Amino acid sequence: MYVQHLLGRGHLARMRTLAAALARAGHRVTLISGGMPAAGDGGDAEVHAGYRVLQLPAVKVAAGNFRVLLGENGAAVDADFKARRAARLLQVVADDAPQVLVVESFPFGRRAMRFELLPLMEMVAAMQPRPLTLCSVRDILQPRDGARDRQTVAEVAQWFDAVLVHADPAVAKLEETFSLTEELRGRFFYTGYVHESAGAAASDIPAARGAVVVSAGGGAVGFELLKTAVAARPLSALKHRPWHLLVGRSAAAAEFDALVECAGDGANGITVQWARADFAALLAACAVSVSQAGYNTALDTAAAGCGAVFVPYSRHGEAEQLRRAEKFAALGRAVTVAEDDLNAASLASAIDRAARLDLASCAPIRMDGAAQTLAFIERRARG
Repeated sequence: MYVQHLLGRGHLARMRTLAAALARAGHRVTLISGGMPAAGDGGDAEVHAGYRVLQLPAVKVAAGNFRVLLGENGAAVDADFKARRAARLLQVVADDAPQVLVVESFPFGRRAMRFELLPLMEMVAAMQPRPLTLCSVRDILQPRDGARDRQTVAEVAQWFDAVLVHADPAVAKLEETFSLTEELRGRFFYTGYVHESAGAAASDIPAARGAVVVSAGGGAVGFELLKTAVAARPLSALKHRPWHLLVGRSAAAAEFDALVECAGDGANGITVQWARADFAALLAACAVSVSQAGYNTALDTAAAGCGAVFVPYSRHGEAEQLRRAEKFAALGRAVTVAEDDLNAASLASAIDRAARLDLASCAPIRMDGAAQTLAFIERRARG
């Protein structure tokens, strides 16, 4: 399984959930990750939840520029770096001789990684026996122009046996963000959303009951949301509840300290913490979750059954989170605030409205994507 996260960590989290499901079923899984490792990820050849995680020399991008790859030192990587990384990837796959290869995003995205993915596709196509080759994509794609979509269709036909769409079509359909979906008819399969169920119950965190939880994902973007939440609390009907502000692990320590100072270090009912491993259980206990609208966090709120306020990331032409926020709002599960409209008053109003959402009447969302992906792979690999 290959995944390259460049800005946030949602792509990696989704693939880790799939890798764990395959490993629990007894399959030998190698997850090849090309993004920046975080604390707890371990190093090369780490064994995690029954599967192997192999870390390539890491790359990332700056917000708004997905064309220039940066190394861990923040400098643009050169041709030699790319050649060494591509060689490492090809060697790992050749040594493992997999029965199944799952590639996340490409060719629908990750064009910056074509320097290693096209050689990988060529090598895999020549293998005997040829591995079952699958593309894994999220619910909402970044819309592209017609030429890009035609190239994507051609590359799916050339390299891939099927496309796994990790979505519930009752919520988001592939054709809504990919113009040539009809040309892929028979090649794509909706798995349902991929969500890892919480390991703890709401009762395990009594201090979070009825609270407001504000999170900023991986921390690379969204820090403004956390600061605005501090100013919004006195204006909200929930101002007497505890408020938990969770800072993403990739945020700078100076940003964390500045937020603690702004929040009053807990004296006014606001607790500032680094992102917590029990995030899903925290949501299950809270009244309202405030976040951006990334894939995993949106599903966490739906699974927890809490009201949600989404402030979707929409800078630099990014439309994915905005579309997802609108979808969940249309289902009656969330209230949205546009980034350009974010201020203390608008956020406080949205939180109050989210606390009043009638979530019991909302249609359920299919979140069995890991199980359905496992079943699809086993069925097709046997065939």
